[in-house]
Amino acid sequence: MDRRTRHWHLPLGPVDGPGPQVGVAYVRRALARGSAPAPFEGPGANDALLVACELLANAYLHTPGPLCLDLDLNHGTLTVSVTDASTRPPVVRPYRPQEPHGHGMHIVDRLAVTWGVTPVPSGKTVWAVLPAP
Repeated sequence: MDRRTRHWHLPLGPVDGPGPQVGVAYVRRALARGSAPAPFEGPGANDALLVACELLANAYLHTPGPLCLDLDLNHGTLTVSVTDASTRPPVVRPYRPQEPHGHGMHIVDRLAVTWGVTPVPSGKTVWAVLPAP
């Protein structure tokens, strides 16, 4: 495998619920291992953790739960993907700073170079592409 290309996959299910802790810990470990010769750290790693947390939290809150989390490092970008069993795309609510919730996809949109939704046979995958940390 190319030193600039790497894939991490974490199967998830109801046993891992009801929150994103397992997935976020997995992302933290994957980034700590990084890619040769050094681990990922700094603001880019924090952005990847935050995006993963938001995508996982949305899957736990608005779907039956995430099926898996994937990280793909590919020539300077890191894609964070969460697959769940719902076909409903995420809803980007109007931005209301006075509200304590409902900002997840705004955060993802702000930190990601791009993001989107891909239908899969089991539901959908919500993904976000970030600069590699």
